[in-house]
Amino acid sequence: MKEKIVRYKYSIIFLLYGIAVLYLSKNAELVFEWKVIMQDFATYHDYYYEGKPTAYMPPLYPYYLLLIESICKVPQWVMISCILQSVIFFFSVLLLVRSFEEVDRNKKSYFPAFVCIIFCPPILLGVAKISSFALTVSLFCAFFALVLKLSKKITTQNIILIAIVSIMGLYIRYEFLFLMIISAVILFLFKKIKYYSFIFLLAFIFITYLPWCIRNYEKIGTFHYSTSLSYNFAKGNHEKYDIFSTSNFPYDPSKKLVLFDDYLRSHYDNEKQIDHYLNQLNKDFVSQHPKLFIENSFKKIGINFLNYYPGNYNFSSNIITYLYSIVLVAFNLIFLYIIYKKLRSSFTFETVFLGILFLFYLFFYSVAPLPRYFLFYFPLFFLFTYQHLGDKIPLDFLKQNKR
Repeated sequence: MKEKIVRYKYSIIFLLYGIAVLYLSKNAELVFEWKVIMQDFATYHDYYYEGKPTAYMPPLYPYYLLLIESICKVPQWVMISCILQSVIFFFSVLLLVRSFEEVDRNKKSYFPAFVCIIFCPPILLGVAKISSFALTVSLFCAFFALVLKLSKKITTQNIILIAIVSIMGLYIRYEFLFLMIISAVILFLFKKIKYYSFIFLLAFIFITYLPWCIRNYEKIGTFHYSTSLSYNFAKGNHEKYDIFSTSNFPYDPSKKLVLFDDYLRSHYDNEKQIDHYLNQLNKDFVSQHPKLFIENSFKKIGINFLNYYPGNYNFSSNIITYLYSIVLVAFNLIFLYIIYKKLRSSFTFETVFLGILFLFYLFFYSVAPLPRYFLFYFPLFFLFTYQHLGDKIPLDFLKQNKR
């Protein structure tokens, strides 16, 4: 009996995971912008928001919802989409786990770590509701798994898979572009890929972006990948910005007005005009308040490290807010200690890659911090920490330090 449980342990966990997802998604519904987008799909048969063409969010998740709705044609299609994206997440984490198992010389069992990740409360709650978070964290896991595989062995299969995942990643989060470049540069510096592969990546990124940028130029009048860049910067950089709130909005000091989305879309004809207006606000703030900009930037980097978000609607009480922050601060300290120890003893691809990704997370998302951003990287960081927790420092490293 025990042997059968061990043999089918992943199947058993999948069953328990499925029960949890079914329970959490049974009352799932379209909320916030997703409800508006799906209504506009039905009206305009295109990607619109409040009656106007949009490029505010990358299109993969809206079209994913449209696909599920078109295939299912039942009132429960929202719940079905939540279940499907949860299953995708399960197997994406499993792929990441397998990539760690393949390179672990100690042949450690990663099953406990796998269970911890898929049942991590904020992640489980996030993947079981209508949100692009589910597909984002899944694609991040799959991408990181394939990068780790490429660092060990380049095969045609891995190249094809990472190309597919990269295309989907580019169409769900605009920062995926930077993840691809960071990965390619580190792979190149560690001589895991050739220079022509690096050039091919840049060409691949341009070609992959091109159709969406052309669409945005034709529909909106701007050759942008996303019109939310200026909005997010304006949301996180103004005189009234509260670093302890996740409900900040752009602010116009000349009008003394908080710029809610409804106001922007009712006072401007399209997202090109909104983008131009917010971009000018951003330039004015940085030039007129350079000290405040730098001060807030450092504070937001600290918020990213602490993961402290009082007043966030996802946290039901202050106790949960404090516990969430304490647990993740402790985890970050352990993770950074392991990174430091590994860099001192062996300058490996995995250590450098994860160290740079952690810095990228701290600085890039300091524009406008939100709790979900750290969770994109948590499965990778957690597995790395689990892999090296308890590692012994090589003797030659100890002797070197004694000298």
